[in-house]
Amino acid sequence: MKLLTYTSRIQLIYFLVLIGFFSILFYLVLSWNVLQNVDEVLYNRKVNLLAYLEENPQAPFKGDNPLDDFTFYPVEEAVFQESYESYTDTLIYERVDDELDEYRKLTTFTKLGGNHYRLEIVKPHLEAAEMIGTIAITLGGLFLGLALSFYLSQRTISKKIWKPFFEILEKLRLFRFDKQDLPELPSTDIDEFRMLNEAVNELTRKNKEVFESQKQFIENASHEMQTPLSVIQSRLEALIGQAELTQEQAVIVEGIIGSTQRLKKLSKTLLLLSKIENRQFLFSEQVDVNTIISRSMEYYEEQKAALNISVEMETQENMVVQGNVMLTEILIQNLLKNAFLHNIENGLVNVQIKGRKLIITNTGYEKQETGTVLEKDKLFNRFYKQSGNPDTWGLGLAIAHKITETSGWGLHYRDERGLHAFEIDFS
Repeated sequence: MKLLTYTSRIQLIYFLVLIGFFSILFYLVLSWNVLQNVDEVLYNRKVNLLAYLEENPQAPFKGDNPLDDFTFYPVEEAVFQESYESYTDTLIYERVDDELDEYRKLTTFTKLGGNHYRLEIVKPHLEAAEMIGTIAITLGGLFLGLALSFYLSQRTISKKIWKPFFEILEKLRLFRFDKQDLPELPSTDIDEFRMLNEAVNELTRKNKEVFESQKQFIENASHEMQTPLSVIQSRLEALIGQAELTQEQAVIVEGIIGSTQRLKKLSKTLLLLSKIENRQFLFSEQVDVNTIISRSMEYYEEQKAALNISVEMETQENMVVQGNVMLTEILIQNLLKNAFLHNIENGLVNVQIKGRKLIITNTGYEKQETGTVLEKDKLFNRFYKQSGNPDTWGLGLAIAHKITETSGWGLHYRDERGLHAFEIDFS
């Protein structure tokens, strides 16, 4: 979820909760205030009525006159002694509009002319509930409109304010140390974003300098190593041809030559891996996968014959992908080499193309305690070796994984009923 959406949603929920709470509080306060006013009117009416009857004892007050808002009911003295004054809500039928209307009723007790009475005075409730409900709904709608207006305006304003920040993110997302100069970040009047621009510029500048320095060091070191290794190898080859060397000395020299050749090969391999990581190759070429497979299979005829390995091919025409021809060839050759080199006698290698996927499956040695020879979590790590073959460094699968990663492809391993399957997904 984007930061702007998250903050806007949180603010909208916060305002809706506040509006709900204050609407309920407003309704309760308004209801209480209306009842207090009606009760005050009833009380004043009682005081005025009793004062008038005291000054005019001859005035008729008994009976239930529908035109009056009060009624006297004779009660026993015992009832009068236990009485108390109360305010209640009541419904009275109105013939005019043929419905029950809300009224507020004051019930009190008084003594007039030596007799005891219960006095009930009623006043219209002014349809308080309906009025309060209307007011509450109106104000609630108003508050809701204000909240939505605030939400939309705040979102628009925030989007404008955060625009430089998202532009910086997009620039950094597309920036690559090996392909372009330092990113040109957008100018802004906001101090915090200006400070962020300065920090990002300084960080990218230093990292690019470190990247260029390391890249140059690796290339120089690799090239400089090749020359002395070649000189050592040529002198050793000249030395081994001399007749005065004993058999034991010749074996030692041959071992040194073999180590020198391995060092040269390792240096070239590490340089290749470094170049792949630095994306120093073009990946816009049209690569014919079938041609590469056919050409690469010729390199392993010797291994195939030595172990009597059966080879099954299930390819399809027009398997052309976009990438780098040389790196794709290295990728396929590394997987084929892995399949033949770590195979068993009378084993099997299956090369299959399904849609946009190349799957290379082979038999191999199994570890007794686990049933498999490969640890999936370490499989594509550099210098990871499970076999004791001295002719490998454990870099082949690491290079293959790096090539697929930089080419935008996928490389996956799975164990299929004792067979090791490597799958390249070109899609």
